Amino acid sequence: MYVDDIKTDFYEYVSDKRIFLMVHYDIDSICACKILQSLLKYKHILYSLAVIKGIEDLKTAFEENCSDVKDFVLLNCGGTIDIVEELDPEEDITFFILDSHRPTDLCNIYSNGQVRLLSTPDEDAGVPEFHDVFREESDDEDDEEVEDNDDESRAAKRRRLGEEELMKRRDKRLWEDNRDKLMFQYLQFTYYARASAIRIFELAWKLNRDDKDLLWLAIVALTEQLILGKIENAQYTLEIIPLQSHAERLQNKSNDSDVKTSLKIKFENDLRLTLYRHWSVESSLKYSMFTAVKMKLWSLKGDKKLQELLADMGFPLVQSRQSFKSMDLQLRKEFHSTLEKLSEKYDLQDIVFASFVLQYGYRNLYCASDIVYALLAILESSPRDKKPEELFNLAMDCLARKKRDILNIAIEKAKDISKALFKTVQSALDMKQIITAGPFIYFIVQEGCLNWYMFSHKHILLLLAHFLLRAYVMMSRNRKAATLPLIVSAPKNLDTGTCVLIGIPPLCENSPKNFFGKAFEKAAKRINSDASCDYFDTSYFEIHTKDRTRFFDALTVLLSLN
Repeated sequence: MYVDDIKTDFYEYVSDKRIFLMVHYDIDSICACKILQSLLKYKHILYSLAVIKGIEDLKTAFEENCSDVKDFVLLNCGGTIDIVEELDPEEDITFFILDSHRPTDLCNIYSNGQVRLLSTPDEDAGVPEFHDVFREESDDEDDEEVEDNDDESRAAKRRRLGEEELMKRRDKRLWEDNRDKLMFQYLQFTYYARASAIRIFELAWKLNRDDKDLLWLAIVALTEQLILGKIENAQYTLEIIPLQSHAERLQNKSNDSDVKTSLKIKFENDLRLTLYRHWSVESSLKYSMFTAVKMKLWSLKGDKKLQELLADMGFPLVQSRQSFKSMDLQLRKEFHSTLEKLSEKYDLQDIVFASFVLQYGYRNLYCASDIVYALLAILESSPRDKKPEELFNLAMDCLARKKRDILNIAIEKAKDISKALFKTVQSALDMKQIITAGPFIYFIVQEGCLNWYMFSHKHILLLLAHFLLRAYVMMSRNRKAATLPLIVSAPKNLDTGTCVLIGIPPLCENSPKNFFGKAFEKAAKRINSDASCDYFDTSYFEIHTKDRTRFFDALTVLLSLN
């Protein structure tokens, strides 16, 4: 069931209770958790916290704590599964779920109160009516009685069945057919709703406990959704409008005029360039997905084009190759406007987008995308011997203004990720490793290639998939290239011999709605593979490497039928 008033039905409800937070291992969840922690601290609410990477983690955390805690808060996990069936809780246990993954499980939506959704009904599209998907058990009693009796009684029963009973059975069959159709329509695509951190920030605002630090967390969560292609540009635009209003309101509300300590969040047009304020102009232009794809920078011709662009901008190579902060002041000031003026000539028309910049003190200037890349670097490029909980806490520290050293180290790691993505795409195109398989194309990250271990992580693999698909469409002579979805596979665990796959929709659809979750599930069943979908986003799938060829064959057959 949906919570009508998040302030009364959630915050005030848990204010005198001990709660258990289950937080998904992603950026939006970390931002939402950090905002919620500030609200819990204000009310002195006791809580424990567990980091959740998949369904098994969710079950383990619940089993270990269900005897001590009766109220569980789930951030970006649990919404897409029947939480009561999966966890089998006692009746006095309550789940509060705020999950941006969609579609939401219907059992959670129509729960009698044990499961309470903190999202709003308008965030769930095409939810079937209760009576169209759930049927009273009493409706089937007559059929069960017929089955339970012996042959003689069953024959007598059939003779007594009149027209009314036959109509009932017919209606039941029609109802079941209609239910299957509605369920397929509702569950066929996976997608994302608004960021959970924005919803929690709105709660802070209603409680008059919001500030610029909490607003910045909501902005970072929204920016992550845009960078990773989780939401459409139109949805992003709709979400930034109220955030801009909050930024202006909180700036006017603040009395802090000391330049050294003041915190400012400015809404402004930014460039689709990776970390350019913390890198050299040449490197940022070369390794950013947007400019790399538009100018084909993986080729010699593209590299020459980049040098032409820098010359047209009036940027000497010496200046272009040093840190942006060390460049001539006049060149720094003109960089944005000069690049925008030349955008049409170099087919970079969409290089500008609306975003936010955080500034505190004299030297600390970060755009929202900088923080997103830094957090990704912490969560997904760290050594494998570090536990998720340790990296989760490090990411939390990275969001604290006092921990600039952690942020700066993370930004350096993020540069390495950008280089690895670019070089992997360059190699895939040069070696013609993007394979067409009829209704889709695929690419396999080979064990032992450059930074292959990095791509076993979901979000870095997702960035690679978007980069590869755009580069392939740009380079391909196939007219249907823009209509083909992409699957990328990478080694996951060498000891168990497993690999991961992630699928993204074709560019022509211009929508992040993803059909691969159901397709992967059906393909795995067809080849009788003991595949694992322990993830809340089912477009990310794990199978045995030895089954991958058969899996692709089954997937080809399935998608060809549609």
